[in-house]
Amino acid sequence: MAKRKAEIVNKPTKKPHKSSPEVQFSICLPSSLISYANASNLEQITNIAYQVAKAATIYNVPEIIILDVPTIDAQYEILESKANKAVKIDKKIKFNEILEPPVQQQIVPNQPQNVQENHNNHELFESLLQFFITPPYLVKAMLKDNKYTKKFKYAQTLPKLSTLPFMGNNGTHNDFKEGLSIPKKSPGNKKQRNKLKVTKYVNIGHAQPFELTQEVPVNVRVTVDLKNKTIVSPLHAYGVIGYKSSFGYHTRIARNFNEIFTKSAFPTGYTSSIYVNCANYFSSEPADTTNNIQLNSSENNRVLLVFGNPKDLEFSFKQDKSLSVPSFTDLFDQKLCIPPTIKVEDAVLIALTKLYNL
Repeated sequence: MAKRKAEIVNKPTKKPHKSSPEVQFSICLPSSLISYANASNLEQITNIAYQVAKAATIYNVPEIIILDVPTIDAQYEILESKANKAVKIDKKIKFNEILEPPVQQQIVPNQPQNVQENHNNHELFESLLQFFITPPYLVKAMLKDNKYTKKFKYAQTLPKLSTLPFMGNNGTHNDFKEGLSIPKKSPGNKKQRNKLKVTKYVNIGHAQPFELTQEVPVNVRVTVDLKNKTIVSPLHAYGVIGYKSSFGYHTRIARNFNEIFTKSAFPTGYTSSIYVNCANYFSSEPADTTNNIQLNSSENNRVLLVFGNPKDLEFSFKQDKSLSVPSFTDLFDQKLCIPPTIKVEDAVLIALTKLYNL
């Protein structure tokens, strides 16, 4: 009589203390938060990105959107170009409709090109945000094609974020680890190895690749169960998940205003949207902090928070001809009131804290 095949019994692993919140907040930040007026060098830009990443991981933000806002100089060039076209077709244009007079330009003339290229650079900011949630042993492999790797020099000196899912979570880091699936190293033809589509090997930062009991696609970020040598979801390992059940937050660029809403990382979009007025240093409005924000506690409640000063957002809004409402504020369901002179990077933590405690 044939023997029965022994059933595989999984070894017990640590259970996470953390859990996903009922309401998840996506945040949208204007690229002007790293303008010359707010960050005059790469070190300051890096610290701003670190501050945003820290706030996002504290409150399990699944998505960070960066709205591409031109520098003040570029905004004037756009308006000047429009004015020249308007003259040709005998139209009137108001130069001060959005921007302050030219004397308030933020970029100092005759700066070195390598300094200017950092300001309002949404790609650089996105790269830094990704760096902070990538384990050090995976940075080289996952960001090898990133053109900004040389600009990580200050990011590499900052402490690891203590709010990442596996940190302070009932010791789950002993049983689970983030990794990248890789082809097995062998003395065979290198081209042949590159053609492999599946593998059992994962780079988890050890001297030798970790071998799984199952095959997975090559070059995929995975969460590894070290005891059972299998792939698990971050939700199983850490109790919290980001975008598409992944680890940490997802980042994307909104190149025009409508893309903030229409290119959501979530198939069903957002359940509501909230505007947070901040970095409005010359505001004449009183600092109203009275709020009547209402949040639904229904399942899959995804709230979009958009931060920024009205001038930057209005400029971006008016360049987008696909929108038919009078003002960018008409696109939001609610407004969260905080002192308007607070910087964007500070407003992120303040707003998330206020909303989390509702």
